[in-house]
Amino acid sequence: MNMRIRLIAGAITALIVGFGFMAYDKYTGREWVVSPDQIEAAQSSGKAGVETRPGTVAVRAIRSEDADILPFKWLGYGLVAGFFVVYSTRKPKAAPKA
Repeated sequence: MNMRIRLIAGAITALIVGFGFMAYDKYTGREWVVSPDQIEAAQSSGKAGVETRPGTVAVRAIRSEDADILPFKWLGYGLVAGFFVVYSTRKPKAAPKA
């Protein structure tokens, strides 16, 4: 495979993997300890907020401690996947002559 095709395949793979991890983390709510949706649901049911532990009620959204690191995680996984594709599609080395 020529280098242009390898780089395009690596870039496409990196984007797919990076956005896939981002979508999964957004779907599971990894950036929130208490999300705005949870607070809205609790307030619409008549409660003051979400009870995070006994005796503690959160009335505002609480971000996770590692929420700021998530974009770097997505970038890292994407880059590793892209490099893997570029590396694995290289030409095999010729066998040594005996």
